[in-house]
Amino acid sequence: MARAKDVAKLLRGGVNDKTSPARLAEIMKALRHAEIAKGITPEKLVSLLEELGPTFIKLGQILSARSDMLPQEYCNALQTLRSSTTPEPFSLVERRLRDLYDGDWHDVFSDIAAEPLGSASIAQVYKATLAESGETVAIKIRRDHVRQDMVRDIALMRRASDLLNLTGSTMIQGVDINVVIDELDRTVREEIDFNVERENLERFGRGLATEPGVTCPKAYDEYSDETVLVMEFVDGLSLEHVDELREAGYNLREIGDRIANSFMRQMVENGFYHADPHSANFIVRPALSDEERAAGKKDPGEVVWIDCGMMGELSPYERRLFFEMMKAMIAQDSHRLTNLFVEWGRVKDVPGKSFDYSALLQDLSALVNRYSSEDAHSMDVAQLLNDIMGILDHANVIMPQSFVMLVRGLASLQGTLISLSPEISILAVVERYVKSYFVRNFDLIDEAEDRVFTSMAAADKALHLPERISNVLDMTEKGRLRIKFDVEAPRPMEKIGHIIDRLSLSMITARPGQLYVYPFLKWYSAVFCTFTDDFLKIFTVYLTHIRESGSEFFDIRPDQRTWHCCCNVICDQHKVTRSE
Repeated sequence: MARAKDVAKLLRGGVNDKTSPARLAEIMKALRHAEIAKGITPEKLVSLLEELGPTFIKLGQILSARSDMLPQEYCNALQTLRSSTTPEPFSLVERRLRDLYDGDWHDVFSDIAAEPLGSASIAQVYKATLAESGETVAIKIRRDHVRQDMVRDIALMRRASDLLNLTGSTMIQGVDINVVIDELDRTVREEIDFNVERENLERFGRGLATEPGVTCPKAYDEYSDETVLVMEFVDGLSLEHVDELREAGYNLREIGDRIANSFMRQMVENGFYHADPHSANFIVRPALSDEERAAGKKDPGEVVWIDCGMMGELSPYERRLFFEMMKAMIAQDSHRLTNLFVEWGRVKDVPGKSFDYSALLQDLSALVNRYSSEDAHSMDVAQLLNDIMGILDHANVIMPQSFVMLVRGLASLQGTLISLSPEISILAVVERYVKSYFVRNFDLIDEAEDRVFTSMAAADKALHLPERISNVLDMTEKGRLRIKFDVEAPRPMEKIGHIIDRLSLSMITARPGQLYVYPFLKWYSAVFCTFTDDFLKIFTVYLTHIRESGSEFFDIRPDQRTWHCCCNVICDQHKVTRSE
């Protein structure tokens, strides 16, 4: 039920808003033009968002990673969103540059090309020359009013969310719309603040410093601010122009392998990676001088990552999980893969749905088996990743944004690599990377220390196991322990008996130089299928006899008299003939 103060707050916000009605009329016009009343296909949704402008394009890009809210085919379509637009007049650009550089941009740049190198919904890029050093640079300039427009659109979305809240709930498929709007708000504020991209370039450049033949543009801090980013001009060929790259003599297969290895290093070793690795965000420039090329040397080219506004970040914990997932995929270990997904993700809170571990394991096992029979070079990695996301969604497991962004980046990278050379396989690159990572990071002493530490931790837990079992049994004897089973198998205790028998389950206590094994569970498992319902009661009889004999249960082995007495009581109660 909506509260009066919520209604009043919503009405007051609408009365005070003098700009949103016009924008709302624009949105309604676009919706009518798209004829959404007749239904909306993935392609129509993409066109609609592009027509609505930068805020909605960014919203679509965020929703492309939310397969928990939208069907997968819509998520795939939204990944194609691009924001190329008509450039704004250069006179507006000059005005903003004069404001930034104290009235005269000529003190900083000797010239600026009037035609932009590129134009998008948030900014456009121009080629220029620094007046002091003569270096050629690229100037990224934010469009006029883009901040105000995007903030206004987000305010409209919040108002719509408030209306939904008044009528009931803002939840869709278990996801709160307000959470998505908050993510959009954060992403937009970061992307329209070019100080963030400048810091990204600096951090990204430090991570790439040790990689030969891979780099990113240098930023010029002294000439940049929130609305203008001045960076190194990259003179080369875009990966979009495959034929021109081939004519220039570049080895496209080698370039593709270099890009893939760089991406793996960014995710696993640096934890800071380019989240949008499509072809337009790479430039290949000469790595050799004119003299070296004239001398007949083969130019391998230098790969430059550009447009670092959208970056992904993984914590050390997430990097470890991702690396373990890659190992599990290579080893075709579906059990390990299932456990890793469960550890990294969370179960969706959706009424009527529950988490089914066995179904998730079965589906992932089938997926791993199916794809393991295919050739790595012909495998559709994008489809593999979509299948994984579909399985997780079916199992009611939702992965965090960090994982979804990573998966989206891998799918985008696969498309880029295929455009360069059909023989390149991201999975083959992953396998080579995992093996080389082991070789580069293997340390015999560290490995031995880890093994010893793990063994000591396991031994410590084993020493405390008798005490914990004793506590549980005390609770059972006093009626404080309740155990609930969800049973589907007709004879579940028979299966448990086999498990106990196979594992040689026993109760163990240790002393220096001595090891005492209680044969009760082993003996009981032999007749488990005959009497099962009174197991705890029988075990209590066993403990009672041990205690009446005056022995400390976890200190010494019960004498033969106590053991025989216990066994006789059990067998008499269940009409079982005892065999020694």
